[in-house]
Amino acid sequence: MAVKRNKSRKATHKVTLPGLTPLQKSLLDEAGRKVTIASEGRQQEVSIEQVVTRKLLQVAANGSVHALSNAVNEIILAQRINQREIDEDVEFGNRLKTHQQKLLDRASSEGKDPNTVLPHPDDIEVIPGVGFKVHGPWDEAELKIVLSNCARRDLYILQAALEERLLGPEMVTDEPSSEASKGGSAMLMAQFFNHGLPDRFEKSNIEIIMDLSRLGRLTKRELLKATYAAWASLGRPKPRGWVTPPFQEARAQMELLADGCAELLRDSLASKVSSDRDIADRLQRLFRRVRR
Repeated sequence: MAVKRNKSRKATHKVTLPGLTPLQKSLLDEAGRKVTIASEGRQQEVSIEQVVTRKLLQVAANGSVHALSNAVNEIILAQRINQREIDEDVEFGNRLKTHQQKLLDRASSEGKDPNTVLPHPDDIEVIPGVGFKVHGPWDEAELKIVLSNCARRDLYILQAALEERLLGPEMVTDEPSSEASKGGSAMLMAQFFNHGLPDRFEKSNIEIIMDLSRLGRLTKRELLKATYAAWASLGRPKPRGWVTPPFQEARAQMELLADGCAELLRDSLASKVSSDRDIADRLQRLFRRVRR
């Protein structure tokens, strides 16, 4: 005998949680904030969420939990929405990495430049419970900047090889010393540009040593010619035999540049600087200060 179905029963629709509201985002941030409290005669660092939970249990023991339970319910709802967004980011990161790997495999089989695949799958880091990050260029514009900094790094390695030939090995170092203060700072600048590159483009210390060893086999004339041509190719020609400033002077300039960039970042996050023109003006003033 056929089973009769209740036609009045409607299918249950899947409930889709909305995105986090600004208030809920602030609530999550505040719930995770650490505070120091005195408990059982000693100082403890706990989250606001833990403080609320303790207070809830205390008030529940006294028979009134309405206000605190509402706060806990809001926190739980916000956490559910936040976790859903995190899960979506992780899923998207995995799909993006897989898709980009297929594109890279196809480009390699066709003999194309791997840098045509952006973002590169090796630059995509999927972090369970957090989301994903891209530690490299997203597009051709960002790739151009990265490759430009790679060229500057390699130029300073070449410059360091020249300065070692001109000034002697004891004058070329990336560590401060009384003798280094008289010589050039090319290796310091090479390390500065190298450490600022994405992991995939950064050279290891062994690779830099191998570069210096290879360049060390060139004659002084060849080093002078190659260095002169390299500076000219970047649009910053230098006199033949030019050497970089002493270590202490270069370090002071780099510290000034780093402090200025950090201040610009803080002002940008605080909306004190917003337009591209304002940012460009600040950077130009900073570079002029560094070059003095």
